Amino acid sequence: MAKTEFPDQIREAARAVWHAYIDFLTPFRPELYEYCKRLTGDIWDAEDLVQDTILRGFGFLNQVQRPIDNPRGYMIRIATNLWIDATRRRASEAQAIAVEAAEPRTGTEASLATLGARDAAARMMQMLAPQERAALVLREVFDMKLEEIAQTLGTSVGAVKAALHRGRGALQESESVRAWRRPKPSAALVERFVDGLNASDLRELLALMSDNATVEMPGNLLEVGRKDFEGKGSWLWQAVNVHPDLPAHLRPPKFVNEAGTLDGEPILLAFMVLGDSKLLMAVVRFDEEDHRISRIRAYNFNPEVIQEVGTRLGLHSGVVPYRFPTLLS
Repeated sequence: MAKTEFPDQIREAARAVWHAYIDFLTPFRPELYEYCKRLTGDIWDAEDLVQDTILRGFGFLNQVQRPIDNPRGYMIRIATNLWIDATRRRASEAQAIAVEAAEPRTGTEASLATLGARDAAARMMQMLAPQERAALVLREVFDMKLEEIAQTLGTSVGAVKAALHRGRGALQESESVRAWRRPKPSAALVERFVDGLNASDLRELLALMSDNATVEMPGNLLEVGRKDFEGKGSWLWQAVNVHPDLPAHLRPPKFVNEAGTLDGEPILLAFMVLGDSKLLMAVVRFDEEDHRISRIRAYNFNPEVIQEVGTRLGLHSGVVPYRFPTLLS
C-alpha cells in the first residue's frame, strides 16, 4: 500500500540541499531580480519570475549531464524561457477574449465591452515580441556581448542583431497590457489585519481568514487551508509569538506593523524598531474574497522586493536574508 505522506528523511534531505542551492545563488540574485523586473515591468511579477526560475533551475539540476560552468547564464536563460512562455499564454488568452467578445450582443454596454476587449487584445499582440525584449534587456541593461545573448536565448548572433533592431524601433510600444491583474484588497480588511497583528490577537487574525486560504513566503513557506495556517508553528502563529522556536539570541524584536499603499494597493509594512531606527523588514500582500483574506504573500526573505518598496515609499530597509536562518544552539 502506498504511503500518503513524504517520509521525514526525504523532506529533511530536500531542505538541506535546497538551502545549499539558495546560498550558492546569493551572489546572482540581485542581478536576476533586476533582469526579471526589466522583463516584466513590475515588482511583484519580477519576484514571481525569480522564484519560478529558481525552482525550475533546481528541478533541472538532476537532468543536466555536464558541469554548469555559467550559473548566471543558466538562471537567466531559464527566466527568459519562462517569461516568453507566460507572455505567449497571455497573448493567446487575450486573443480568445477578443474572439468571445466579438460575438453579437445588444446594448451600449455590450458594445463598449467588446471594443475594450478588442483594444486590449490588439495592444497585447502589438507589444514587443518576448525574444526581442529579452535581447534588448540583456544588451542595454546588462551589456552582454552578442555571442553571450545568442547562447542565452538559444539562437544565432544574426537573429539577436535583428531582434535588437526591431526592439529598439518598437520600444515605446513594448509595455505589457495589465488587464489580467487581480482586484486589490480593501484597505479596511488590511487595517484590521494590521491591528490584530500588532495586538498579537491570533483569534482575530484567524477569523479574518477564509477556510481555504493560502499563506506563502515566496521561496520559504507554503500553507494551504485552515488546518495548515491554524497549526502551531504556522506563519500567523510565528508572527504573533515572535519565532519562539529560535534560540533567544537569534530571535528578532517583535515587528511593528503598519498599513501602507503602493500603486493604489493596500499592503502591510513590517518594521524593526531599534532605538531611533525604523527599518522595513517585510512586506505583505493580500487577496480578498467575500470580505475575508483568501491569500497572503509575505515577502520576509525577498531583499530586492523589500528594498525597492522601501525606496519607492521613502523608507529605510533592513538587512534581509534569502531564507530562514539555520538554527544554532
